[in-house]
Amino acid sequence: MKIEKITPAIGAEVSGIDFENELLPGLSDRLYDALLEHLVLTFRDTGIEPRQHLAFAQSFGLLDEPHPHYPHVADFENIVLLENDPSRPADTNSWHTDLTFKAEQPFASVLVARQVPDCGGDTLWSSRYAAYDSLPAGLKRDMEELEAIHDLGDFRNSFVQPAGNRDRSEALREAVHRFGQQIRPLIDQHPVTGRKYLNFNEAFVTHIAGLTTNEANALKTYLANHMNKPENQMRWRWRAGDMVMWDNRVTMHYAVADYLPAHRIMNRVTVVQDRRVGDLRDSA
Repeated sequence: MKIEKITPAIGAEVSGIDFENELLPGLSDRLYDALLEHLVLTFRDTGIEPRQHLAFAQSFGLLDEPHPHYPHVADFENIVLLENDPSRPADTNSWHTDLTFKAEQPFASVLVARQVPDCGGDTLWSSRYAAYDSLPAGLKRDMEELEAIHDLGDFRNSFVQPAGNRDRSEALREAVHRFGQQIRPLIDQHPVTGRKYLNFNEAFVTHIAGLTTNEANALKTYLANHMNKPENQMRWRWRAGDMVMWDNRVTMHYAVADYLPAHRIMNRVTVVQDRRVGDLRDSA
C-alpha cells in the first residue's frame, strides 16, 4: 500500500489495495491511522462492487440505517443512491459537515463514483483542524465557551417547494421535529486525536447560543469566510470507480453542481459509529 499526500493540510491518495479480497484487520488499521492523519483518503479506479463497498465501510464501524429521504441501491439498503440530472438537481452544493444536527454525528462516509460527467462534478473537502489553527489567538479564547445550534438548515428548502396540495408550513414543522437539533461546542476536540477543531458549518449552524441574531450572523459570516480558504482545502476530480473516505467529524465538503445537464451517479455508505472509539471506551 502506498499513501501520497494531496495537499499539506488535507487529503491523501492511496494505491496498491486489491478490493477483490477481504480487507485484513491490519490493513484496515493502517487505513484508519491514515484517515486520522490526512482526514480524506482517495482511491483511484477501484472497480469496487456494492458488496465490497459495504464490507469496506463495515470494517471501520457501525453503518447508518437506510436513509429516510434518498433512495438506496437495489438489494443494498445501506448504500444511498445519489443520482443527479436535470430532473433531479443536486442539493449538496454548499459547505457542510454531514448531519451535525443528529444526536450522534456520523463518523465517516465512503463514497463511490458510478457514473460521472466528462468534466465538472468535482468535490472539495476542507480541514476544520486547519480552520481552528489559523484563527487569531484572541478569537480562539473568545469562542472557547461558545456553543452553536445545529438544525436541518439548508434542508429546509426540500420542504418549502410546492408539491401538489401539501401544506408547506406543516411539512416544514414535521421536518424540523423529525430531524431535531443539537447544541454543540463551537470549539471541539476530536475523540481520538484530542486535537481541537472549529465545529462550524454554514449549512446547518443556524445560531450561536447567547448572542443576538445580529451578533450571531456577524460571527457566522466571519467564520464561513475564514473557513473558505484554498490553503485548507483539497479538490478531487472523479473518475468512474473512484472511492473516497473522509472523517466527517473534522472536515467539511462541497459537491460542485456545475455539470448539468450531464448525469452523475454516486453511491454512499455512512459509518455512524467509530468502532475503534468504542474499543477505547471498553478498555477505559
